[in-house]
Amino acid sequence: MSLKLKAGHFYGRTAQALATDGFRFTEKSYLSSARLPHHAHELSHFCFVLKGDYKEKIGTRTFERGQTVLVFYPPDVSHAEEHFTNGRHFLVEIDSKKLECVREYGARLNEPLRLNNDGSLWLAAKMYQEFRNRDSFSALALESISTELLVASSRQQLQHSERQRPKWLETAKEFLQENFSTPPSLDELATAVGVHPTHLARTFRQFERCTIGDYVRQLRIAHARQKMLTSNEPLVEIALNTGFADQTHFTRSFKRVTGMTPTEFRRVFNSR
Repeated sequence: MSLKLKAGHFYGRTAQALATDGFRFTEKSYLSSARLPHHAHELSHFCFVLKGDYKEKIGTRTFERGQTVLVFYPPDVSHAEEHFTNGRHFLVEIDSKKLECVREYGARLNEPLRLNNDGSLWLAAKMYQEFRNRDSFSALALESISTELLVASSRQQLQHSERQRPKWLETAKEFLQENFSTPPSLDELATAVGVHPTHLARTFRQFERCTIGDYVRQLRIAHARQKMLTSNEPLVEIALNTGFADQTHFTRSFKRVTGMTPTEFRRVFNSR
């Protein structure tokens, strides 16, 4: 039976913490030798990986976690971690009343959920910036952003549970993921998956909550983001290799998706 940690308690060394109405924010650091035994938490929480790589085991499944990964955990989920590098996590606990607020609208949020869209990552990064650079309004701002993140989690969870999601949609997404730097036209993509272009565009937007063009932009930004985290490659080279016309276009698109310029992103995640 795994250990259950009470509210406000996490493994690791605390760098700073802040409690507000309904939420508690904690930044923790971990050594590369850290091995966290199976444990659960009394409250639901988000974990935003600021730095480091580690392996996490939840039940019989194992996940590789790294920088900018964002995961929601409901209460009482047992998990264990094995860290490979020094790391930092930004942890946001949610009390039961706040969680019930979104559950009243039909969100279950009863399973761990990795938030994999740029809107959620932007909220997490914005929240961490507010946490680091606090003023008299920060508590209110953090509560607001945390609530937005709960809503985003709920929407993603409901989206995953929708029925009648066509199989060809995943094929279309895989095709775009493999060709995001030089994406196919709508007609070419429709031919590749065997549906009419109009049906493809309408169904894609229905299930993915964005247009195909928006999805390609998100893929490019995700690829560029990973390059900035793992290399010192100049931004202009990242922009061109990712499919953007120039660095100006890249900067404008990156800020539209993430809420930060590429330079600001590097400063946040390469600091400390």
